[in-house]
Amino acid sequence: MSSPSAAAAASSSSSSTRPEKKATVTVRLATVEDANNDVVLGQIHSVINRAYRSEGGWTTEAHLVKDERITKDELKEALVDKINPILLAFDSETHEPLGTLQLEPAEFYPDFGVYSKEGYRCDYVEQLPKDKQILFGLFSVDPAQQSRGIGRKLVEAGLVYAKESGRKQALVYVIVQRPELVGWYKRLGFTDFGEKVPFPDAGRLKDDDVHFSVLRLAL
Repeated sequence: MSSPSAAAAASSSSSSTRPEKKATVTVRLATVEDANNDVVLGQIHSVINRAYRSEGGWTTEAHLVKDERITKDELKEALVDKINPILLAFDSETHEPLGTLQLEPAEFYPDFGVYSKEGYRCDYVEQLPKDKQILFGLFSVDPAQQSRGIGRKLVEAGLVYAKESGRKQALVYVIVQRPELVGWYKRLGFTDFGEKVPFPDAGRLKDDDVHFSVLRLAL
């Protein structure tokens, strides 16, 4: 018969080799409660602006675009927007927000105009009406929580929402100076046809030729 100390040691050894349970990531649509909770609102606001405006952000535009990505007042309005709902990613243990993705019906999206730089040519011909397309915008992942699959979970949830809403194509606008982000979307199935659109607010730019590549995914 083994001694109590030996049994305890065996138990300790077993528990030390048992893999730790990792917190999962959950994704859901934003609610009025999120918008009205100052703590949650502040956390989401911080995630977005650190993702877009800090040097460590995976989706950072800090070297290209000035000012905040979104103000708290703008975010509060966006969180309760029923036409352009926002998906939120949360840590299942801490319940802190980890990322965002806005789902924007293309028929309501503003026209950024035509990209017309000399030598530019795109042979892509749009086949679907706008009300069959959906744009994924305000995509952010907490820079301190990268490599947890948060971005993929958000996009996958967005694609499910798009299909259930009767959309036939998803679009993303990616700043051309972020080729690694373009590559990430391609690995998720999006296609770059060479289509480009201008950046809408030139006064906020730090670079002379910041514009978007348009990537598309058939649903």
